[in-house]
Amino acid sequence: MSMQEANWQQVESASSKKMKAWLESLTEKTCAENEKGDFPKTLFILDNDYGELTTILYLIQGQSCFSNSKLVLSPRVFQKNRNVLPERVAMWETEEDLENHLTSFQPDVLVLAAGYLIPVHNLLTNEALERICRLATDQNTTVITADPFLGLLSEWSSKGLDNIISIDIPTDADENLEMMKRRADLKLHTELARANAYLKDFHHLYPTYTDMEGVDVFRSDEKNRSFFNDQLVIPDELQTPNSADKPHWVFIISEVDFQTQSMHLGVPKFITIVLELLTQGAKLDRKIIFLGPSSLIEILHASEATAGYDIHLFNFGAYEIVMSLLLTAEYSFYWNVVSHTILIQLWNGRPVILLDKGHLARSIPSLYERVIAWYYQGWEPRYFDQNDPISLEKLAEYREEHAKQKAVLMKAYRRAPSPENLFKSLIEGK
Repeated sequence: MSMQEANWQQVESASSKKMKAWLESLTEKTCAENEKGDFPKTLFILDNDYGELTTILYLIQGQSCFSNSKLVLSPRVFQKNRNVLPERVAMWETEEDLENHLTSFQPDVLVLAAGYLIPVHNLLTNEALERICRLATDQNTTVITADPFLGLLSEWSSKGLDNIISIDIPTDADENLEMMKRRADLKLHTELARANAYLKDFHHLYPTYTDMEGVDVFRSDEKNRSFFNDQLVIPDELQTPNSADKPHWVFIISEVDFQTQSMHLGVPKFITIVLELLTQGAKLDRKIIFLGPSSLIEILHASEATAGYDIHLFNFGAYEIVMSLLLTAEYSFYWNVVSHTILIQLWNGRPVILLDKGHLARSIPSLYERVIAWYYQGWEPRYFDQNDPISLEKLAEYREEHAKQKAVLMKAYRRAPSPENLFKSLIEGK
């Protein structure tokens, strides 16, 4: 057993172990032989973003129609998730790897998650990814891509990317940071414009119903495809926490959101804020689990401020472990309104505490309208000021708000088709 595995065992509870077993049972359903045997072979090619893996698992967990599927993960995601779909997971590093998977597996459907991010993250050039798409279509494979930009890319060709997306930095940034921003913006604009040129013709996949009421509609929205997986509604017997378990909180932040907070506040100030949040929770007799990038974890460890508290720091982890802890947490705290692990909590009326809109909504202000319309189905949750003191009474208000929204949200989410019906329609060309 590795040190990391031993540390995870320290934070597991009776409730989280039961939740993990439930999640694993959904995976078993996915892998079980489908009696009908007439569902499409699907190849999933994933970027190195954990959120994209979460989206795909939302789609396939508990769905036997994906028993004949294969996940091809980038090295970063593969490292901790090689067993996320037993005997159906492989790693890719090169264009040749993807060509081999396409030609040997001969899928009916190819899902890129997300095609737009693969060149942005320097995993493939746009030219190479376009060749992969062309190879798929030459094989009569239906291609669909996830889209973290929620359909806004189609508007960029007319408005110009620089008018829609720009890395958010402080208004008083020095010349060095301004220069870094210009370079990063140019990289984004160049790669995304090239990607949009060929990806715009494919269907775009979203993990929630794409409600167009009250939002600007673009021609590309005809390509929107969404789903709702009823298998991810937590059984009633798992909804009530084990009274013997010490309540735990989970804080989660990505590397890019850590960078965003550090740019605006400075690293020392943000570290002080994080440590204050964690220790406040521990002083309220809560077990604190913090998930973040290794650079941030190292700083927090070095500070020694968490010593003597029931605080546990992790550089992320395997999907089923992290999700089991999130789904049994008394509260989960996020620095990103579009963190994909939030969705399954909204589907189950669980309280999510938002500390910031996050890097994507900051850099693309026009995206926020669609985030609220689609991910939150028109409900804009209240934010918690990360500088404010935490109290159980204050957090209880957020819990009550989420509980009140559950029925309304679920009715809205269920407007999307099931994963099975969605993929049947894709094959039929609808």
